[in-house]
Amino acid sequence: MEALDNNRLSYGPMMQQFEADFAKLHGCRFGIMSNSGTSALQLALQAMKELHDWQDGDEVIIPAVTFVATANIVLHNRMMPVVVDVDPKYYELNPELIERAITPRTRAIIPVHLFGQPAEMAPIVEIARKHSLKIIEDSAETMFASYDGRRVGCLGDVGCFSTYAAHLLVTGVGGLNTTNEPDYAIKIRSLLNHGRDSIYISIDDDKNKSQEELRTIIERRFRFISIGHSFRSTEMEAALGLAQLEDWRPGIEQRRRNAAQLTRALKKFDNHLQTPEIRPGCEHSFMMYPLVLRSEDKRRLVNFLEENGIETRDMLPLTNQPVYHRLLGWREDEFPVAQWINNNGFYVGCHQDLTDIDLEYIVESFDRFFRGAPSQLAEGATLVLLVGRDTKPGKLDLNSLSTELFTQILVIDDNAPPAVRAEFVQGGFEVIDAKGDDPLDLIAASGDVFRSDSVVIFPLNGQWNPKDIPRLMVALSRGYDLVIASRFIIGGERQGEHGHVRSLGNRVFNLFASVLFGGNLSDGFSSFRAVRRSKLMAARPPGRGIVKSFALSLEALKRGWRIHEIPTVEITRSTGQVIGDSLTSIVPAFVILAREWWSQRRQQTPGSNR
Repeated sequence: MEALDNNRLSYGPMMQQFEADFAKLHGCRFGIMSNSGTSALQLALQAMKELHDWQDGDEVIIPAVTFVATANIVLHNRMMPVVVDVDPKYYELNPELIERAITPRTRAIIPVHLFGQPAEMAPIVEIARKHSLKIIEDSAETMFASYDGRRVGCLGDVGCFSTYAAHLLVTGVGGLNTTNEPDYAIKIRSLLNHGRDSIYISIDDDKNKSQEELRTIIERRFRFISIGHSFRSTEMEAALGLAQLEDWRPGIEQRRRNAAQLTRALKKFDNHLQTPEIRPGCEHSFMMYPLVLRSEDKRRLVNFLEENGIETRDMLPLTNQPVYHRLLGWREDEFPVAQWINNNGFYVGCHQDLTDIDLEYIVESFDRFFRGAPSQLAEGATLVLLVGRDTKPGKLDLNSLSTELFTQILVIDDNAPPAVRAEFVQGGFEVIDAKGDDPLDLIAASGDVFRSDSVVIFPLNGQWNPKDIPRLMVALSRGYDLVIASRFIIGGERQGEHGHVRSLGNRVFNLFASVLFGGNLSDGFSSFRAVRRSKLMAARPPGRGIVKSFALSLEALKRGWRIHEIPTVEITRSTGQVIGDSLTSIVPAFVILAREWWSQRRQQTPGSNR
């Protein structure tokens, strides 16, 4: 708000403060903000090329595993990237291979601090000094991490950082250079401003000057001394970064804790997976969590994880990119460690917003892939599939339902088409005829049928994502009494025609429920949920259908159950039945909510009859 109120868009006090604070945190005198980490790299190399009179075709050493920007900026500066393979343990530039790549035309080395960890800088610095080479640190993925007591960004001649989305510090778009060399700082700032004479970079540079100084500035402020770029950022991005710098430490510490938790849990698969290690004397900020399959191609595992809602990314393949094969003739097999990583390596998230349950779900998914059966869910559980008039034939997909997690699968038939019922019977499933009863009542009453206290309820009507079933099970296995697949928390969504209208009503009712019972419920109407059957038997909520689900959520809040919500995406369908169910639920839900409010009010009124 301060940035908006200042009515200042271009380089001003927010950016100046952000640059100074960021540089100080990374052990440098100067910080220069641009519009991306790629721009920061481009500016650093171009500044060096001009100041040191390097020539087109001169060479720059880069690692064989990095984002393509590291190579591209060398080409954009009309120089030649020379690739050196990486070490197989930390995946960064291998110092033992650098000297054999140095020629009389080599001018600089760009070590890349990958995934949140500094590269092995001591021998790289020694080699650079021996051969009079400059060092540009590509630190787009690493901030706030030290190597031998010194932060990244001050270990070479110029550091280059990114504040793009999903990075350790996010300004939307943005990049930063850090340096202790004033000539580099001046040149970089000039280049990002079209190559303008550094006497006039900010609109404040002609204020409070003597008459003679002002004449000089006026004479030179529209001189351009280099072929520069429009790589500027704004006060808005700087304000976002400045605010995050006030509280950066908790996020980094949580990333480290999350990574440590994943490493401990995944060590049981050490014969399959190489988990990330932290180099002695280094800190690791874990922008992401890299994994490499030791001897297997990653595609089957990556596809399995993606199908189960765990996003993955390749570990920055470079040497196998078609553009470099075509332009530079690179051969992937000339870099065997990088080739192994390209084929077998990927990363998953470990960011600070992941919960313990999220991390356990990730581990549980690896369990299911490598062992073929869950390890954490040994207590067993029952999956209840709800089928009715809106269930279409052909919905029986055992692979998508994660049936391996359950010791029992039951089908509750509430007037499903005969073809649907026949499909389940032929599949060998136990089918219970609802006979007009609500499924929650049947689950509570059918004590001789259920083999487990843990029950997952999944409406098989095409609206819900079956890949979220294991996430409910992981939460239930951690001791929660009720786990709800919510459409209204981060990561959840309601898609489809007119879904936003029904969503508004849901949010209002859930808000009142949370206020009434001091809870934090977002989606009490969701019928996709997991519950302890013993708890359900004690609660006996009133109503039918989604109203009964809402009443159960109220009972859970009132009784102090342990409640957890996981995000899900629902595909709503504005059929007559769906619209009718929504409309007819308003009054009963309101009555139940009003009754609970009145009950709470009477209990809180002194002298009232209990």
